[in-house]
Amino acid sequence: MSRFITLFTIFLYCSIQYSFAQLVTWSDNIPSAIQPFQNQPKTLASYTQNDIFIYGHPAVKTSVPTLKNNPQPTANFTTAAMIVPVNAQQVEKTLTDFHQYVGLFPTLKSAKTLTKSGNITQMKYRVSIPTPIPVLNFNENVIMQHQLAENSISTLVIDAPIPYGVGKFEWFALDENRTLITLTQWGDLNQPQGFLVKKILAAIPEVKLGIPSSGNAFILESLRKRFNALAPIALPAGQTPSPQLTPAQLVKIAQLSQAAQQPVSFLHSPTTIAYTHGRESMRFTTTYQFYKQSPQQLQKWLAPVTYKELFPRQIKKVSTTPIQNQSQDADIQVNVGLGVINIPFAFKLQFNYPQITENNFHANGGDLRYIKGKMNINTSHQGSLFKITTAMKIDEKAPFLLRAMRSLPYHDTLPAVGGNTVFVQKIRTKL
Repeated sequence: MSRFITLFTIFLYCSIQYSFAQLVTWSDNIPSAIQPFQNQPKTLASYTQNDIFIYGHPAVKTSVPTLKNNPQPTANFTTAAMIVPVNAQQVEKTLTDFHQYVGLFPTLKSAKTLTKSGNITQMKYRVSIPTPIPVLNFNENVIMQHQLAENSISTLVIDAPIPYGVGKFEWFALDENRTLITLTQWGDLNQPQGFLVKKILAAIPEVKLGIPSSGNAFILESLRKRFNALAPIALPAGQTPSPQLTPAQLVKIAQLSQAAQQPVSFLHSPTTIAYTHGRESMRFTTTYQFYKQSPQQLQKWLAPVTYKELFPRQIKKVSTTPIQNQSQDADIQVNVGLGVINIPFAFKLQFNYPQITENNFHANGGDLRYIKGKMNINTSHQGSLFKITTAMKIDEKAPFLLRAMRSLPYHDTLPAVGGNTVFVQKIRTKL
């Protein structure tokens, strides 16, 4: 269920509006993406590898001059990082050509310079997200102020349905033909503007947990498609992707999660999975979360009967069969209320438990036929590192209200990114 509700983070991330052009005096103090890695781009690149790597930063004061009642808010920044097989000059040329964002980022329909002075440019973008459900359509203007510096672009949101936010692109040459691209951003999700945004966030407050990771993944996935359009990898039967990390890197992952009180995720390269009718494209995300509790204290969250405790507003009923031969079936009835429309659907999943601290699951019927994943919990210093890997997509045979979500960009990619994040953070609220 958590993976489904994050489809709506795409809406929230992409919708903003404003009406005047006046440059705002602003000195950004956004943390660099490489700061947690001894300011070494190649160290960060060693974690990123062929994935989109997403992690949080410890809470820090930042500058948001448009937030008049609190221009120095405490922000929890989130970074996404990716390596592309092009030189830094080509990356810079693409990221600094704001008019060419149209065609680069899905949903962006027009771009216009409002005012410019030196290295500062204020842009007006038009965002359009049509869906088969008219009440969920978005057609909004976006005003952002971009400030160019050496190997970076810092951006201030001037006004929006999510009106207070800042972000920064950085790019680092790894060699003549490879560049590390990073995006670090934060937005105040507690002061939304606009009828529909307010309705959705009020109806599904859990969405706020998934927006930072999903928003960053949305932008870097767009850049991946421009710079590094990979052919899908055919996975062997029963296999799921997993980050190739050393023991020392896993310790660092746990430290990142613990310091930021946020999960760490890897959006894997495209893959296909074998089904009886042929191969299906499936995009996996692996997410890690550090908890102070032991694996034994956390193992209850591997069982589907606990999902209603995590999502009492959306999950109406969970029915499970007895565990036999380390396996059980689960029928999960869900109703997602968006404030303007309700979307009912059912998960039917089969769970297998190879060990008491591990599960594997896949769709076994239901309204979402393509779900696959696994979870495991390992000891990590004075606590545990919870790991979840999932992929989910809505197919053309899904019920209409679900099928309508296929009109959203990256509908087969972002649900696992945000869903994993929501799931592990909801567990944290119950401990």
